[in-house]
Amino acid sequence: MARNSFVSLFSGAGGLDIGLEEAGWVCHYASDLDQDAVETLTANKGRRLARSVALNEAFVERADVRHSMGRDILAKGGIRRGDVTLLAGGPPCQSWSSAGHQHGFEDPRGQLFADFVRLAGELDVRWLVFENVRGLLTARGPDGVPGTALQLIRAKLLSAGFQTAVTLLNAADFGLAQRRVRLFVIGYRAGDIPPFPVATHGKDPVDGLKPWMPLRACLSTLSPLAEDEVIRPSGKLAHDLALVSPGSGVKSPGKAETTRPGGHWGYKQGAFVADLAVPARTVTASAQQDWVKDPVLGLRRLCPRECAAIQTFPPTWAFAGNRTSQYRQIGNAVPPRLAELVGKSLLDHVASQPTSGAVHHLALLPLPDELAKAVRYTAKEEARNGQSRRAAAPRRVSRIPVLRTTAI
Repeated sequence: MARNSFVSLFSGAGGLDIGLEEAGWVCHYASDLDQDAVETLTANKGRRLARSVALNEAFVERADVRHSMGRDILAKGGIRRGDVTLLAGGPPCQSWSSAGHQHGFEDPRGQLFADFVRLAGELDVRWLVFENVRGLLTARGPDGVPGTALQLIRAKLLSAGFQTAVTLLNAADFGLAQRRVRLFVIGYRAGDIPPFPVATHGKDPVDGLKPWMPLRACLSTLSPLAEDEVIRPSGKLAHDLALVSPGSGVKSPGKAETTRPGGHWGYKQGAFVADLAVPARTVTASAQQDWVKDPVLGLRRLCPRECAAIQTFPPTWAFAGNRTSQYRQIGNAVPPRLAELVGKSLLDHVASQPTSGAVHHLALLPLPDELAKAVRYTAKEEARNGQSRRAAAPRRVSRIPVLRTTAI
């Protein structure tokens, strides 16, 4: 088996898989629990991309990782134990997200990483890529101390034989029209510390960096919206949004959160008018609350096709389900272009590393200085992510019916 084979768990709409395959990896198995996401993957299987054919070698299925077994994955993917180089995935992030209540380990979704690690052992992979929200960096473990959740996850990986490299990547720093900061963890059994891609863009570019891509530049590449893609606000929301300037929300002005790493901008309001002159704020699973003041169409909501473009999904990628489901799938995805850069950096590194043997890791590598400093909560973050959130009742997750598959 070639050294570029991988298995994908928590695959969602396929953002991470697209990027890895475009980087030169080959997926042999992909699964998700969400029916719409699985239909999205199935609808796009065999779709020709810029440098690859999507999921062409992959067995795609709906599966719950808590009940998945490595031997079954190997059989369905037509591969043998030890032939899979990489396990990739992004376990559900709601339990760690600063946009949620940060229940962390108290939420069953926060424990899914244990099954991710279990399957890494059953598949006998030598590398893994784990993507999650930035909130995991400061999330509390059972001891209530900020940052210990990530340390527990890294310790779990260490006990399974994986040393870990950790970083935060802002999509805007790599030419995407979105200020999206995500935590990436690469696990490795032996060899040198794997590198992460180096930023090519900056908010205030210096040393040869290019400026961030504005949202306007991304949206300008799309064909005109169809009539059924245009949704305008009504009632009080229309009145409130008409009064705010781009870059603001209906409850409070949007402003940069200098207390957080990566220059991320966060907003507490329920609806937000995007500033076309800067990258979009993070596309989330509830992106239907993002609006633009279109010079031609007026005040309207960003449609799923636009959100997918901001996320760098291929323009021909199809999303199953109703509009709400499509927003959710798109917002939960790893941006394919960012995944491609991570995958290319890792694949180049893997080619120079040993194919067998293991290192007995005695201790975790320390976090990079900039991440270690970011673990400490500010007073603002303490109020947002502290005990008040842990005490809040978790929201119920409802199923969304499948209505159609829409090409974008």
